[in-house]
Amino acid sequence: MPQLVLPARLSAVPEARHWVAAQCGPRLSAGERQVVELLTSELVANAVLHGGAPPQGAVGDPGAPDEGSVEVHVSGAAGAVRVAVHDGNPEPPQLRHVGAEATGGRGVALVDALASRWGHAPLPPPAVGKAVWFELALAGAPAT
Repeated sequence: MPQLVLPARLSAVPEARHWVAAQCGPRLSAGERQVVELLTSELVANAVLHGGAPPQGAVGDPGAPDEGSVEVHVSGAAGAVRVAVHDGNPEPPQLRHVGAEATGGRGVALVDALASRWGHAPLPPPAVGKAVWFELALAGAPAT
């Protein structure tokens, strides 16, 4: 499974989005590509803003910068694309419904609305944090 490791900075968002699009290649329609890029951007932005670095003393990547890192994984099988984003915060993402005037807080709601499936899971020990993932069923693929 291809993976990209980036410093947990907002500059990681467009880099991750473009990398995921390149990994998916021509198997996505233009509309599917836009959805995958948008949802990747939301998950990476959430990881950067809320993921945090692993707690002091936690076992992690010894080469990771102090602000932590974000890992992006892409896989595809059975007519779907799956993107998973790993961060250093074990707390699950929060699905919020914010008012029209809010300037943020819609990332997980977008994932919930546009992904075929999504979820989260703790990273296996000794890692600290979680993986948040989404799947997008591709056009013409059988429903699961």
